[in-house]
Amino acid sequence: MYGAPPHKVSSVQQYIRDTFQQQVIGYSGCLEWPPRSPGLNPLDFFLWGYMKQRVYATTPPTFQELRNRITDACASVSPAMLYNVQREVQSRVQMCIVAEGHHFEHER
Repeated sequence: MYGAPPHKVSSVQQYIRDTFQQQVIGYSGCLEWPPRSPGLNPLDFFLWGYMKQRVYATTPPTFQELRNRITDACASVSPAMLYNVQREVQSRVQMCIVAEGHHFEHER
């Protein structure tokens, strides 16, 4: 939830706690998550780069073409890709645990 101001509103936090109970991971959640940790966030280490590569391989000539490319790029994310991302999250979290939450370098 860190870095997403709407999630800091008390009514939203209460809704999240009520809905997800002990499954909340994030800033001041039931399970703490290191703040500003793009290396542990699949949106940061996978999705945004993948989307940009697909959408902007060439400059979209129109706004509608941009929308179409974004839709197509989202649809192209396969279950196999998500499985690999999930395994990568596990690997990165393990490295974070070994580093006791301190900075660590991820080798590819």
